[in-house]
Amino acid sequence: MPIFSAVIPVYNKGPHISRSIQSALNQTFSDFEIVIVNDASTDNSLSEIKEFHDPRIRLYEREESGPGGYAARNLGIDKAAGEWIAFLDADDEWYPDHLEKYTKLIRSYPDAGVLGSGREIVQPDGNVVIEDYYDNYAEKGPHFLTLDNYLKAYISGLRPLWTSVTCIRREVLQKAGGFPAGRSKRGGDIDTWLRCVEYAGGMAWSPHIGARYHKDSVNMVTNTTVNTADVERETVKELLKRHSGTTASLLKKFANNRIMKAYKEEKKVYGTSRYSYFTKLYLSAIPFHKIPGYFKRSGKNNPRKPRHA
Repeated sequence: MPIFSAVIPVYNKGPHISRSIQSALNQTFSDFEIVIVNDASTDNSLSEIKEFHDPRIRLYEREESGPGGYAARNLGIDKAAGEWIAFLDADDEWYPDHLEKYTKLIRSYPDAGVLGSGREIVQPDGNVVIEDYYDNYAEKGPHFLTLDNYLKAYISGLRPLWTSVTCIRREVLQKAGGFPAGRSKRGGDIDTWLRCVEYAGGMAWSPHIGARYHKDSVNMVTNTTVNTADVERETVKELLKRHSGTTASLLKKFANNRIMKAYKEEKKVYGTSRYSYFTKLYLSAIPFHKIPGYFKRSGKNNPRKPRHA
């Protein structure tokens, strides 16, 4: 049984998949396998994959592609033999010491079930930027985030987890329900991370740059699909059944954050929202003066409480 299983879902990533696979093969830590799931690609992705003949690679194929690659990831998880599932998108690449750094993190936090690190973003013009959580917390060194810590970071605009640097114990993924295949076209990774962090009781974070995310890639879900945040809100609704107090408040704020992002994105893409996201907000988690259109002021600093807050 290898320690890590690198799961790579592939749908029409012919120009990039070789780079992704090679970056996994180049790892300085050798105890891993690569599970590739071809999600019914119609381009040359499959032929590019078959150019590799490394015994650590196992290839599986689906007859029909699934939105967001979530069904492909679930198949990869089911077929994986490793204790840890390390995700890598077919158009991203790992740095050579990524898995080696994670072995050190696991030794420091042996009870952790979810691991994260920093990543670089390569802009279409070639400029490289580092994501914000790394910028803010790398100097802190390796550290553990509780569920509350994770929610606070996300709500503030910082993300400790990104797909190609997220690594989760296989058992945690299975117990948390895997990816929302058939229920989400986009945002399913964020929903999955929340469920896994909640189930694992938090996550460990390593202050290294683990991967490069290329924004000039072909066939990117972020360019073709609008998120509705419905799945995330349903997850929060379920988690609220077993959390109260500060955690419950943070979960509601997390849901509101996702709902408002979906609303703004849909307005940007279509010029209008197809349905009212405001009816889905947890109003009790929003300061009254920040709720647009939900109250009238009877005085300068005297807002009327929303009836359904």
